Amino acid sequence: MDSELSVIEKLERSMEFDKDRPMKAGALRALYETLAEHLYHQYEPTRGSSNARLSRDFIVRLNEWLKCFRSEEDQWIAFKSIEYFFFAGQSEFDELYRCAFDHVIKPWIIDENNIDIFSAESTGILNQELAKIWPCPISDSLRINSFLHLTGLKGQSLRPDWMSLNSLGDPGKIKDFCDKENLKYLVLIEDFIGSGGQAARLLNFALSVFNGPILIIPLVICAQGDKKIRGKLEAIGRANVKYQPVTIVPEVCMVTEELQTQQPAFFDQLRVVLKNGYNIINQKMDGEEYGWKKTGSLIVLYSNCPNNTPPIYHKVTDSWNPVFPRFDREAEVKR
Repeated sequence: MDSELSVIEKLERSMEFDKDRPMKAGALRALYETLAEHLYHQYEPTRGSSNARLSRDFIVRLNEWLKCFRSEEDQWIAFKSIEYFFFAGQSEFDELYRCAFDHVIKPWIIDENNIDIFSAESTGILNQELAKIWPCPISDSLRINSFLHLTGLKGQSLRPDWMSLNSLGDPGKIKDFCDKENLKYLVLIEDFIGSGGQAARLLNFALSVFNGPILIIPLVICAQGDKKIRGKLEAIGRANVKYQPVTIVPEVCMVTEELQTQQPAFFDQLRVVLKNGYNIINQKMDGEEYGWKKTGSLIVLYSNCPNNTPPIYHKVTDSWNPVFPRFDREAEVKR
C-alpha cells in the first residue's frame, strides 16, 4: 500500500509535478546510496548513535528528515539539495593535510629563509627550520595529532588550541615556552572556518604574544570568512604574518539571502524550503534559516556539521530529525 512506502519511494513514483521526477529521484537515490556506502558512513555524530531517531544508516536518516517537511514539493527540493553538498571525509582531510604541508608550509619556510632549492644544502636547511615550527590548531576541532602523523612534521611538547590559550593562557608563560623550545615560527591551522569572526578575534591574542613569523592556514574556509580574515590582517598590517587557505568555498556554492551571479537557479527554490523547515523547527537562531551569520554553507565535515550550514540539515528538536545531526557543545563555539 502507498501508506507503507518511504518518502523516497513516493518521490520515485510521483509524476504530479514533473513527469520526469521518478527517473530523477531514482538517479539521486542511487547516488546517495553510493555516497552513504563510501563516504557518509564516516559521519562521527551518528557512528555511535543509539538514538532510533538518528540512525547510523544515512538513507534511513534521509527518509526520516524528509518526513519532517509538510509538502511533497518541499520534500523533493530538500531531497535534491543533498547533491549540492561538499562532504569532507577522512580521505579528503588527509589530502588537505598533505596540501597544507607540501604546498603552504614548506614554500613559506623556503621564502622566509631565502633557501635556494637547487643547492645541495637546501634539504638540510629546510628540515632545520621546519623543526623550529610550533604547529597548533586554532580550535580543538582541528586534530593536530592526525595532521602531524600524516605529514611527518615534528610536533612540540605542547601544542594547545589557541582558543583555549586565549581564555586560559598566560602570555608570559607562552613566550617563555617559545624561548625555551627555540620556536621561531607559529603555524595556526583550522579544519573549517565559516563566517571568520572567531578566527579574526583570536588573531589579536596570537599576534600579541608571538613576535616571530606566523602562518595561518584554514583547510576549508567560506568566502565570507576569507574576506573577514583578510580585512583583519590588512587592518593590523604586520609584515611577518601570512594567511593562506587551502580551499576557499566561493559564495556561488552557498545559499545566501540574495541569489549570486552564476548560482544554480535551484537555490531560489531551496531558499523557500530552508524557511519552511526553519519555521517547523520553531527555534530562534542566529542567521535564521541560513545558519550562523547567514553563511548558508552546504558543507559537512566527517567530524561534525558546522553551524554555518542551514539548521534544517543539522538541528535536532522534538519536531525535527536532521540528516546530519550536529554535536553541540554546552557553550557552543561560533564559527
